[in-house]
Amino acid sequence: MPQPKYRSATIIIIVLTTSIFFGFIVNEYRSLQGYMGYIAENGKSALFHEEYVNQNIAFRLSRIFSAHQQASSGNVKSSAAICRHVESMNGITGLNLAGQTMPSLNGTLQTRNHDCNAWAQDVSALPIIQNNTVETLSKYTFSNYTGYRFNNIRYYIDLQNNFIFINRLVDTHHYTFSNWLVTSDGNINIERSAHSINIDADALNDLRQGENIVSHIYRDGYTKKNIISMLTPVFQHNEIKGILITDVNIEDLATSFYTTERPLLWRFLSLYVTDNATGDNIVFHRPELKSAPLIHYAENITRYYTLHIKLDGIYVLINCLWLIALYLLGTGLLCHYARQQLMRHESLSRDNVTDAMTGLYNRKALTPALAQKIQTLLAKNIAVTVIAIDSDGLKKINDTLGHHMGDQAIQYLGRAIAQSIRKSDAGIRLGGDEFSLVLINASLAKSRDVIARIQENLAAIDENKLVSFSYGSYQLRSGDTLETALLKADELLYQHKRNKYAQA
Repeated sequence: MPQPKYRSATIIIIVLTTSIFFGFIVNEYRSLQGYMGYIAENGKSALFHEEYVNQNIAFRLSRIFSAHQQASSGNVKSSAAICRHVESMNGITGLNLAGQTMPSLNGTLQTRNHDCNAWAQDVSALPIIQNNTVETLSKYTFSNYTGYRFNNIRYYIDLQNNFIFINRLVDTHHYTFSNWLVTSDGNINIERSAHSINIDADALNDLRQGENIVSHIYRDGYTKKNIISMLTPVFQHNEIKGILITDVNIEDLATSFYTTERPLLWRFLSLYVTDNATGDNIVFHRPELKSAPLIHYAENITRYYTLHIKLDGIYVLINCLWLIALYLLGTGLLCHYARQQLMRHESLSRDNVTDAMTGLYNRKALTPALAQKIQTLLAKNIAVTVIAIDSDGLKKINDTLGHHMGDQAIQYLGRAIAQSIRKSDAGIRLGGDEFSLVLINASLAKSRDVIARIQENLAAIDENKLVSFSYGSYQLRSGDTLETALLKADELLYQHKRNKYAQA
């Protein structure tokens, strides 16, 4: 099979399969980018759900506090029962300061307001903050979120009675919420305290107007972690009574963005939130294996925050391994198939122009393409010589020894010719015992060497000296065609044959 044809076919196949491969890679890349958006939406849904829960708890507190104000006289007995559990420690008054002394309250209340009767009536509403988030969902809500349930720390800051309640048991020996309980007179200063959790003046003003707000990123004094806080006002009729605060911590952020569909992807994912105002970051998930991020997705999730999701190149490579394997296998199989088809085509083409008896070319090899090739060679001053060969006495062999011996004589001569010429030359059986040789880059003198080799090879093959031949050699000149050269070689052949018979 000619190598140029195979190389051309291979190049075409590689170009086509590579184009298809890169098309799949681009599609997979876009699919992964889209999946980053899905991860973002999954996390945003969880955060939106948690924001809804925070607002729902604040609404329920507002409803209970408004009802308490209308029926405050009926709460004297319950307030007295609560005040029996009051503790004092290091200037702080409250409930469950060092342990759970009040069984019905799973959290800690701290205040500098030592008048228990002033805030005791609010305690009965505080267990709402501790309830599981599922219980706070209204059956009429449009939300169908069923994903991760946050285990956030929630605070209720009462601005009227100046206490703070956290839905965790806090040992007051070791920690006091002094950022809220800042004054010795027991009053909570909302302006000063709000700045301690990184709330700017505009947001604080919006909170006073009854809006839900989100803090900037800040380091929490209690957990010692970077967090974001959601703040929702709690009303008593038309006035703000307090603030419900939900802290979103790193673990909750990471889990809320987790998707179960591609667990392996999570190991190569980097997630962090950037504070647009301060430039601070909360990195809430780092990849287990890291090389270089190949996909970067960014989206504003609030006016304060931009979410960043980066996918490491290792996962992209792993995810595309099947495409790479398919590309290599497909390219290999197509190249193999093309090679087989070209070899088959070449074999059929060769059989079409090959003489079955001798293995040389047949007359069909004398094509216009060969004639054009010879003209090109002549134009470049490359010598081309034609030799006409004819066996002697073939009729006599057929008549005396049989046609099978005549066929053998032709085969002997064909083998001798085939062994004596180069691959660049053409040995052609025109029919019967007539042969033509087209010698490329060979002068008339070199053609005589070819004749000599044929005679030597024939003598080695034909041990019984059955075959002999006559020949005529002609070197093409400018203006000659292959057809005229073959005719002139035939003339020289017959002249050589006549001379042999004349001498005999």
